[in-house]
Amino acid sequence: MVIWLNWQKNVVYGSLSPYKIIETDPLDYSFTTRDGIKYRAYFLSASHLHPMFQKSYSFNIEPEGDVDETTHSLDARIGVTIFEILRSFFRHYENSMLMACDTLDGKEGKRRKRFDRWFKTYNDGSVLKMDAALDCDEYKLFVSMFISKHNPMINELVDAFNELIKTDLYHLAL
Repeated sequence: MVIWLNWQKNVVYGSLSPYKIIETDPLDYSFTTRDGIKYRAYFLSASHLHPMFQKSYSFNIEPEGDVDETTHSLDARIGVTIFEILRSFFRHYENSMLMACDTLDGKEGKRRKRFDRWFKTYNDGSVLKMDAALDCDEYKLFVSMFISKHNPMINELVDAFNELIKTDLYHLAL
């Protein structure tokens, strides 16, 4: 099934439009860039992290297959597409979303900056974002919680996130 997602009718992306988004399963999406790179963006339950997160999800974005850095050009439409997926999520699931920046290749700081830039550019103000970081020997773990500002449990979810980050972030397993 192909879906075009619009969080609000007056979303403005300038001259950019999102890539065609395919819902492969509930909360599991894919899209292919102009360079032929296929991305998977999906949500998994985060209920195992805290009792307050029964309706919370972790968010993951990953290219499928081997992606050589030299064939992966900068593409602003990726950010637009990711935020169309997130708009749909928050339209249907008014709870919270947790995200940790992948640390496997040492580029977690770049991922955090990119996602922060996308959030600043495309957020319409209806979603709030809280950040945390943990310095490790070889890397820095960046974790964020996104929550609809209309969520009736916002204070309890923020407290749960703060409680979670006071413990060991290594066990997040997002």
